[in-house]
Amino acid sequence: MDVLYQRIEQMAAELPRVEAKQQWLQVQDYVRQVDPQSLRQKLRRRERGAKIPWLVAKPIHTLAGTFAASSLPADLSVVAADGSSIPPDRHSAVRYYVLNMGYAVLTYGSAPQAVLDSRVQACFEPEELYFDPLGKRIPIEGTRLGIHMSVEEMAGLRDATYLATSPMVALRDGSLILWNLQSEEVELKRHYLERFLTALDDLRQGGIPVCSYISYPGSQDVVNSLRLMLCDVQSGGCTHCPQDTDQRRLCLFMNSVWDRQVYAGLLGPGERSDIFESQSAILNQYREHRIQFFYLNVGGEIARIEAPQWVMEDPDMLDLVHSAVFDQCQRSGQYPPYPPALIEAHEQAVISAPERATVQVLVEQALAEKGIFYVRSAKDRSKRGRGV
Repeated sequence: MDVLYQRIEQMAAELPRVEAKQQWLQVQDYVRQVDPQSLRQKLRRRERGAKIPWLVAKPIHTLAGTFAASSLPADLSVVAADGSSIPPDRHSAVRYYVLNMGYAVLTYGSAPQAVLDSRVQACFEPEELYFDPLGKRIPIEGTRLGIHMSVEEMAGLRDATYLATSPMVALRDGSLILWNLQSEEVELKRHYLERFLTALDDLRQGGIPVCSYISYPGSQDVVNSLRLMLCDVQSGGCTHCPQDTDQRRLCLFMNSVWDRQVYAGLLGPGERSDIFESQSAILNQYREHRIQFFYLNVGGEIARIEAPQWVMEDPDMLDLVHSAVFDQCQRSGQYPPYPPALIEAHEQAVISAPERATVQVLVEQALAEKGIFYVRSAKDRSKRGRGV
């Protein structure tokens, strides 16, 4: 414990200190100074040449523009969906997993109401447990189960909108970018992307703006774009950077800066940043649903709001997403605020510890009725008992 305590003290000592205030001001000034057109040109040049060492964001219009929330329509529905799971247990003799998709439809205005429910799925068929069950038998577990859940949540969000009246906003928690798909096999990637994008197709055809809410975002896309403007290295990366200037020192400082920290100094409560486009490689397969984002001061923290390109390019949809998400946070009973629709959807989706234990008991009982004795792995049994 002494070693752990010493490491914790060291961590605290190395946190940014007050002396960095001047560098924070330099970063904010630099955001205001950078010409967006020059940045877009540099991004295009670097895409054709040396690989950019960081994930960057392309500014659609400005870097430092700020926009106030507009007024909401008198009647509005906010639809949210969330999911949770009981993953496959490799120590169990029976392979299965459980998905629970919760949704919330909150209607405000002349006829307020709330529709709260969930949809549970027990998955045990070969085609549910494996992608390509007769061929490669790729198990749906771990990261792939997370991908599967993201796709099911989007489908569940689309289905929940059928219970709402327009105007409405469809709201998801977390990113709309399926980051984990990038490393998957082509067939699996195509399968899940098609299902995900079909749900977005349906929402677009219904004229329903869809977006996602990321609380306390850990992204540096915009900061990395600023660093790219400071960078004169065409190859070799940061370790071969020959600069020893104020620019290099500012670049090194920004290496530990999050986008949310930059915009905390630029946005007032209710204000959003301008729009940026992620340069993640997976988005090249999103068709017209390429994901863009902006930062929003919800009062207490800076959130990242993502939406498909067709939402961001429609002024009415963009204003509705901006004002509806901020209004949700104003209705929150906690600080920092969090959208009540997402809270309610999560409450419907969550699988509690007693419920998880009940599922296991039900599985054991069902097997016992068939004369099958439920046996767990020796390793699992060793962890549940005391050692000698």
